[in-house]
Amino acid sequence: MLPEIDLTDAASLPEGALKTFPTPNDGPEVLLTRQQGQVHAFAPNCPHYGAPLEKGKVVAGKLVCPWHHACFKVENGHLCEPPALDDLPAYAVREAGGRILVQVPENPPASTDKPEATPTAEVGGTPPPPVAPPADTCTFVIVGGGAAGEFAAQTLRREGFAGRVVLVSAEDKIPYDRTKLSKAYLAGKAKPDALPLREREFYAQQKIELLTGTRVTGVDTAKQEIQLEGQPPLRYDQLLLAPGGTPNLLPKLPGHDLPGVLPLRTQADADALLGATKDAREVVVIGSSFIGMEAASSLAAEGRQVTVIAQEKVPFARVLGPEIGAMFQQLHEEKGVKFETEAEVTALVGEGGHVTGVQLKTGQILPAQAVVLGVGVRPATEFLQTTFPLEKDGGLAVDEFLQAAENVYAAGDIARFPLAATGQPTRIEHWRVAQQHGQAAARNMLGQREKFTGAPFFWTQQYGKSLRYAGHAERWDEIIYQGEVAKQDFLAFYVLDTRIIAAAGMNHDAEMIYITELLGQGQLPTPAAVRAGVEWNQLAQPAGK
Repeated sequence: MLPEIDLTDAASLPEGALKTFPTPNDGPEVLLTRQQGQVHAFAPNCPHYGAPLEKGKVVAGKLVCPWHHACFKVENGHLCEPPALDDLPAYAVREAGGRILVQVPENPPASTDKPEATPTAEVGGTPPPPVAPPADTCTFVIVGGGAAGEFAAQTLRREGFAGRVVLVSAEDKIPYDRTKLSKAYLAGKAKPDALPLREREFYAQQKIELLTGTRVTGVDTAKQEIQLEGQPPLRYDQLLLAPGGTPNLLPKLPGHDLPGVLPLRTQADADALLGATKDAREVVVIGSSFIGMEAASSLAAEGRQVTVIAQEKVPFARVLGPEIGAMFQQLHEEKGVKFETEAEVTALVGEGGHVTGVQLKTGQILPAQAVVLGVGVRPATEFLQTTFPLEKDGGLAVDEFLQAAENVYAAGDIARFPLAATGQPTRIEHWRVAQQHGQAAARNMLGQREKFTGAPFFWTQQYGKSLRYAGHAERWDEIIYQGEVAKQDFLAFYVLDTRIIAAAGMNHDAEMIYITELLGQGQLPTPAAVRAGVEWNQLAQPAGK
C-alpha cells in the first residue's frame, strides 16, 4: 500500500475549486478538486498536450482541458472526449482531521513543458491495458489511419470488442498527429519522433492489425468486402470509412507541377516543404486557409520573406468574419509577412526545372523558391464513386448515427452528417470532430445506437496566439463582439435567425469551455441575453449538479 501524503488543509479546497498542490521533497504535483463535497485527486496536466488542468473547468461531471477541450470524468479520470487519447491518472485521496491525504505512485506518469516536441501518448496519461487475443469471429475494418480511424480502433477495444480489428492506411506511417505539421513541425520545434499518436507497440498490445502503405480501391457492400491494391479483398462484418481528405493542387494552373510547389497534408508533404524552404529566401503561400496561415506563421523566420496570396479582402472573412480576419492579418504583418489580397493566381513560373515565382492576374510576378498550396482539401472518396451516391463536394451522406449503409459507417472529413444544433447536413474538417466521429461510429458498429450530438470545436495557433471556436457557422446575420478583437482579447458570437450558432474567442478559455458545453446541450442564451451580459459559469454549472 502506498504511503499517504499530507497534501494540504481541507479549508484550502472549497467547493468547486480546482487547484494544484506540490508534494514534499520536490515530488510530483497533484491536482485537487472538490465536487459536491467530495475531494478528487489527479495528475495535474492533460494527457494530450500537457495543459495545466487547474486552468480548466468542471462541467456536467467532466473535467475539461482549457486548451483543446479533452474531457475526463471527475469520478475516476476516465477519458470521455478527445483529443486526449488516455485516461487522466487518478489518485486515492481522503480527508481526515481537517487535512487532505493523497496516495501518489512512486513513478507517476510524467508531464512535460514541451508538448509540441513530445508524442501525444507520452505526456502523462494512463493507456488502456493490453487485451487478450481476439475471441470473436467478427472482423471490423477501418479505412483511414487519421484522427477518426485511430480513435475508432482504440474505442472498439475500450468498449470491449473481442473480434478482429484491421486499420488500413494509405500512408506508410503509423497514425500521427497531423495538427502538428503546420505548426510545431514546420517551425522546427517538433521532430519526426514527436508525431506518432501511439507507438507501434500499442497496436500490438491492443491486437489492432495495421495495414500501412495499403490503398483501398473499392468497396463491395453486397459481398461485404473492400478491394485492396495488389492484395486479396478483405471481408468485413462492420466497416468504417474514414480516409480523410486530399489536398487541392490547382491542376489547371500552368506550372502547377513544378518542383517546389507543394501541398501540406501529410508528413511526407511537410518533410518536402522543410527541404524546399531550408535555403529559400522567398516563400509564397497560395491561400489564406487555416493551413496556409499556420504555415506562414511557422515559416516566417530565419530571414525568409513570406507572402500570402488571398482571394478574400482579409483572411478568414468567410469563416470568422472580417474583423477577426483583419486582426490575424495584422498579426502576420507585424512579423513581416506580406499579403496580396483579392488576388488571383494565373500561373506558376519556373526556371531550370524549379519554381521561381507566382504570377498574378495583374501581371505581377512574386519571386519564390518555394510555394505552399493552402487552398483546401477535398474528401478522399474517389474509390467510393461506384458504390455510393456521393455529394457534390465528394462527401458521403450519413445519418445521425454516422451510418452510410447497412454495416457501413463514415467519419471525419468525408462524412456529411446532420449537425445536432440545426439538423442541417454538414461536413466539417476538424481534428477533434473526426476523433469524436470515430468514437461514436465505433460504438454504433457495436450496436449501441448513439446519436452524434457533440458541438464542433477547433483551434488555431499562430505566433503563439490561440483562437478557439465552437459550433459551426457557414453564414450569419450578425456577429456580437465582447472585448477587443485587435488586442486578441475577445469573444465573438455568430447569430443566424435570432439564434447563436457558433462562438470564437481568444484569451477567454474558461468562457469557451462553458459556451461549448451549452452549445452541445442546445442551451445557449439568446443574443439579447448575451448583449446584456452573461455569467457563463452560472449558466453551465447547473447541468453538473
